[in-house]
Amino acid sequence: SPSGSDDPVYSTPAADLLRPETMDDLLRRGRDMLNGLGLDIAVSFVGLAFFGIPAAVHTYMWLYGRVLDLSIDNLTVQLERHGDHPHLILNINEVRWSPLPEQGRDDAVVQELTRLFRRTVNPVVEFAAARGGFKPDLIWNQFGARMVTVSDFVIQFSPDEEARQNYRKHLELLVDGLGPEVFNRRKNPYVHEPVYVESPYDPDKKVIVRSSCCMWYRRENGVKCYTCPILNDAKREEMKLKLREKSRERAK
Repeated sequence: SPSGSDDPVYSTPAADLLRPETMDDLLRRGRDMLNGLGLDIAVSFVGLAFFGIPAAVHTYMWLYGRVLDLSIDNLTVQLERHGDHPHLILNINEVRWSPLPEQGRDDAVVQELTRLFRRTVNPVVEFAAARGGFKPDLIWNQFGARMVTVSDFVIQFSPDEEARQNYRKHLELLVDGLGPEVFNRRKNPYVHEPVYVESPYDPDKKVIVRSSCCMWYRRENGVKCYTCPILNDAKREEMKLKLREKSRERAK
């Protein structure tokens, strides 16, 4: 957000998250505001907030041909209360961008994304996981299905075929153009074969199963999501029937 929160309960320059005391403070606050049973849920949600950074930069690239500056030094991290859970907001200090070149654009896209991951996303993902006592896989493994969700949305609502083709080209650069070394991993986290299941609200629609658990159930009285990959088929079917019954009751 270029405007940030109107009423943050916490605020810090994003670059300060790479300091142990700052990251520890944010994770404790997140755990407590989420009523978490441990730091795993806080690590998950801090990391997922940073999923939005390359997603936004990638969008500006394919849609406008511009590189939006969401580098770590241009961001402020804020927490605000939102009912029974917090929102983590990335406030853009100064909205600025640079144009992608007409010649060698594909190479420029790969270079810009590589720089973004190595200087902004990777450090925070890895440090958040380390301070919580987890492997960064806790965060990275969620990126695959989330990007497929973004892709499904863009393809469905793009205004025309030219826009869809342009998006697919840029998505290929993100998924296939970046090697695993960009993420300090053995695999690009965006490489993912999606699995879909029947929607609990409409039997004619499908919803994507998450590529990894977001840890939402790791809170007081928490339950697994319908699309959680660690939910077994029997439990998912049971949940589907209950959700449909609630939906019918609300419709009466």
